[in-house]
Amino acid sequence: MAEGGLINERAGLRLQMTEDRPKHSSGDLHSRLKTRKLLGVGETDDGDIHRSKLSQILGHSDQLYIRLPYGLRIWQLFMAIMFTVIGLWALILPSHFIQTTLETDNDHMVSLPIRLYGGAIISLSIVYWMTLNSQDRDIIRMCLLSSIIYFTIQFVVSVFSSTTLESPVYTCFGSYAFFLWRSGQVAGSLYFYIVLTMDLRHYR
Repeated sequence: MAEGGLINERAGLRLQMTEDRPKHSSGDLHSRLKTRKLLGVGETDDGDIHRSKLSQILGHSDQLYIRLPYGLRIWQLFMAIMFTVIGLWALILPSHFIQTTLETDNDHMVSLPIRLYGGAIISLSIVYWMTLNSQDRDIIRMCLLSSIIYFTIQFVVSVFSSTTLESPVYTCFGSYAFFLWRSGQVAGSLYFYIVLTMDLRHYR
């Protein structure tokens, strides 16, 4: 009988100690969610959820979850190949480059500037080749902006030369084709630049 009373007394003490013990803040569901968000695990601020333990440890990166516009990689590859071909063409065959794009008989006098132009275009193509696999939207936008500026300047100069000079430079079919080509390049690069800019504003 005494042993039973001792057991009941110990059980009562344990129950009292449990009731008197203060509750931990992590025991509350809301507090646990706040703790997980503070530690960088679980749901992120934009409603996304980490997909692996590795992403929980390394943190959240928008570059891993935001998809690039459809067709952007194809456009980057196309621009890289185009700049490479034009640069090599102007560097190796400056006379043929001038005769194809311009109607002039003094192609031998401008061979050096055309070769320098080809070297600059090759340098621009290297930038496109290096950023072909980049996931950084700012770098991609920088490349697109450089091509927009390049082709816009060519477009404006072409229009000015064909309307103000007494002997218009752009009179042959090949020159008109290059004229339309430049306007298409401006439109394509501008489209992807606007799409990337709108996506960045949406996710930031």
